[in-house]
Amino acid sequence: GDTLSLHGDYMDYNGDENLARVRNNVRLIDKTSMLETDSLNFDRNINLGYYFNGGALYDGESTLESLRGEYSIDSKEAVFKDNVNLQNKQFTMESDTLRYNTATKTATIVGPTNIFNGHNYHIYSELGHYDTGNRVATLLKRSVLNNGDRNITADSILYNAVAGISEIFGDMLYNDPGNRNLLVGNYGYLNDVVDSAYVTNRAVVV
Repeated sequence: GDTLSLHGDYMDYNGDENLARVRNNVRLIDKTSMLETDSLNFDRNINLGYYFNGGALYDGESTLESLRGEYSIDSKEAVFKDNVNLQNKQFTMESDTLRYNTATKTATIVGPTNIFNGHNYHIYSELGHYDTGNRVATLLKRSVLNNGDRNITADSILYNAVAGISEIFGDMLYNDPGNRNLLVGNYGYLNDVVDSAYVTNRAVVV
C-alpha cells in the first residue's frame, strides 16, 4: 500500500515476528529512495530496515554509505554509523555517525563530521544540521569553518554556501593569515561575495 518493494536472492521470513531476513543483492525501494546492501533485516512491525555489513542509500541527489545503518520507511529517517560517507554533486561529508532525512534532504550531525567542497571550504562540526538542498549549515558546539585561507571558530555558525554569508555567534575567532588579520568578538557577519566582515559585541581587530 505504500509502494514499498524488497528484493534479494534469499529471504527467511518469520510471520509471528513479522521479521524478514534478506541476503545477497538486497534492494529496499520506496517512493523517495533505494537502499542497497548484502544483508538486511526488515521489521514490518515498525517498517524499519537495518543492515550491519555495509550498505548505501540513494535518494536521487545524495549517496550515503556506511558499515551499519537503518532506514525508517514511515519517517524517511536514516541513521548511519561507522565510516559514513555522503556524496553530493556540491560537497562530500565524512562522519562516524550521521542522521539523514530523505524527504527534507537534511543531515543531522551528531558526532565528529567533516564537510568538503573542493578547495573552497571545509567545515568541522560535532553537532548541527546541514540542509543539503539549500546548502545551509547550522553548526554548534565550537564548530570550525575554513573558507580558503581564512578560518572561523565560534560557539555557533550559520553558513549559507550559496549566498556566501556566514553569521557567527559567541566567542568568535576569525583568522585571515593571508591578510594578517585577526578578529574576535561575540557576533560576526561575513560576506564572501564582497569580501567583507562585520564584528561587534566586545570586538577586537588585530
